Amino acid sequence: MSLEDDIKAKGFPSMEEKTYVNLIFTAFQLESRFNQFIKSYELSTEQYKVLRILRGQYPEQILSGDIQAHMLKAMSNSTRLVDKLVEKNLVDRTASPDDKRQIMVRITQQGLDLLISLDLKVADLFKDMIKSDKAHLIQLNGLLDEMRDLSS
Repeated sequence: MSLEDDIKAKGFPSMEEKTYVNLIFTAFQLESRFNQFIKSYELSTEQYKVLRILRGQYPEQILSGDIQAHMLKAMSNSTRLVDKLVEKNLVDRTASPDDKRQIMVRITQQGLDLLISLDLKVADLFKDMIKSDKAHLIQLNGLLDEMRDLSS
């Protein structure tokens, strides 16, 4: 189905505008499906992303303020996200030995185990959502990288 059919549009003033709307619409659909999936594990998408960031740093700790730098979207609620993950025993939080005002965060074994249990399920979900051959995916990623480089 075409974008015009999906969003009931009669057309776009330019191919650039259609491309922009298509990217946003497609990203929203993919993100909505992932949100629905991850919610069944009592996680938000943002909490899942924080766990993935912390697993990438494991066994090291990371400053809670640095989590935001690793996120795809800038957000102001990283403290609240960490609080929720601490409540679920998925991360630990301690004061920095260098500066007691700074908080260090590390994923727990329970958090690591949860991610391990989700890895294959998430991979299967992505394969189901993005049904394309490797050559097309490489081409699409190249185009998206180029678009980002040229727009910054």
